Amino acid sequence: MSKIAKVRIMRSEIKNIKNVNYGEIDYINKGSINSKGTITKPDIVGLYGQNGSGKTALVESMDMLRGILMGGALPYDVYAGILPADGTASITTDFFIEYEYASYKASYTACFRVNKTIKRIEIYKEKLVYWQRGSSWKRERDIEFENSMYDSDNLLEEQMLTVKSEHESDLKAIPFLWSMQNLALISAQNYSSTFFNTHVYSSLQKNAVDSEGVAFRDVIIGIMNFAYVDLNVIKVNQLGTINSNQVIPIHTHRETEFSTSQDLICLNIMQETNLFIDYIDIVRNVIDAINIVLKSVIPNLQIEIEEKKEIEHPDGKRYVTVEAYSNRGGKRFLLRYESEGIKRIVSILNYLIAVYNDPGVCLVVDELDSGIFEYLLGELLGVLHKEMKGQLIFTSHNLRILEKLDAKNIYCSTTNPDNRFIRLVGIEKNHNKRDFYIRSITIGGQKEELYDEKDLIAMDYAFRKAGKSEADTVKLRFSDEIEKNLKEKVEGM
Repeated sequence: MSKIAKVRIMRSEIKNIKNVNYGEIDYINKGSINSKGTITKPDIVGLYGQNGSGKTALVESMDMLRGILMGGALPYDVYAGILPADGTASITTDFFIEYEYASYKASYTACFRVNKTIKRIEIYKEKLVYWQRGSSWKRERDIEFENSMYDSDNLLEEQMLTVKSEHESDLKAIPFLWSMQNLALISAQNYSSTFFNTHVYSSLQKNAVDSEGVAFRDVIIGIMNFAYVDLNVIKVNQLGTINSNQVIPIHTHRETEFSTSQDLICLNIMQETNLFIDYIDIVRNVIDAINIVLKSVIPNLQIEIEEKKEIEHPDGKRYVTVEAYSNRGGKRFLLRYESEGIKRIVSILNYLIAVYNDPGVCLVVDELDSGIFEYLLGELLGVLHKEMKGQLIFTSHNLRILEKLDAKNIYCSTTNPDNRFIRLVGIEKNHNKRDFYIRSITIGGQKEELYDEKDLIAMDYAFRKAGKSEADTVKLRFSDEIEKNLKEKVEGM
């Protein structure tokens, strides 16, 4: 009997992240999970919209969520700039956690604020609600905790920490929930989650619990394992390292008798890469898997890893120096000379292979269409939409994808910061979704505006004003040069 859970994200809600005051997205299987307790459909959601309308905020929130669930602190330099300087922000995520012996739903909310004085992000309030599946989802438990250790310099014993729950008597079976002084202090010192951290994880793994504790343990461990192993977030800043010929990220998945883990190995494109010798076979297997799909996507193209030499570091660890090549029908050259689109495809193919085959994998990609030929991208998404077992969440500007996915797979960003994400309404089976989306932008008919037409007027005015300003600057510079030349001539007479 497997103790590894398959986890699916059912809903995302974000508040006050970047330019999104409020945004909510329901994913494909939310309805079937709520009604039947099962996943019934391939789970793809694409988010479309104009630039600066909040799409990347969703991806950033997913990346923040992954960091929190792994028990880490949110990096101040990375996230402080997208959070309110003087207010609070929150992420709420609903999960479906399925073991062979039990199924659960869980809704987790993390509230955070920026402490500019010490340059830290505080996770000051958390709420976890979870249900166990019987004949229905009626068995609900809730736990809410606000960490007052962030707000006071008093001694530990003077703090009055409380856990709120409408099911307090049932949850007495989870001892640490009612004696969280030390845990709260450790979490505040580490700026980490009070529920999702290594102390809670190891305690739940080692200690026996009764029936009430089992549900809590399954939810916490299931979600944390999901964050460590199966939740993959590709942010747009990774494109910079690919396009500037720095690295190609290679996602690896390792399983042993006792653990499952994922790693991100970066192949240096501009020069040779030193790989830890234990990784070389893993990387070769990943490249082989990529090549199987790659030749069906781009005929006659294969990626090769050439071993140059073996070296030993002073610490005794052995490494293999490798270099990445592209082989096109027998013509072999360094991968760095491939197009941006090819390098982009290579970098995400192993993620797509994982999400296609594994129902527990969730892949979140910002700007999935970047650098990829639109027809090819549409065909890729069409194949995934039919048979994919995992979950794919992406942002895109390429409207070709609209012709390959169903209307329910598409969310659109809006001009309303208080309601950033909506599904299109009024689409019939015979409608071309691409044309329908364009009409919705120009004519309207949706619950929110999808594009601000005033921007077009402002754009026209801005170009004219900028041109006039540039012309005036050129004239002024030219006049200054004439005046300077005349002055030099007069002084020389």
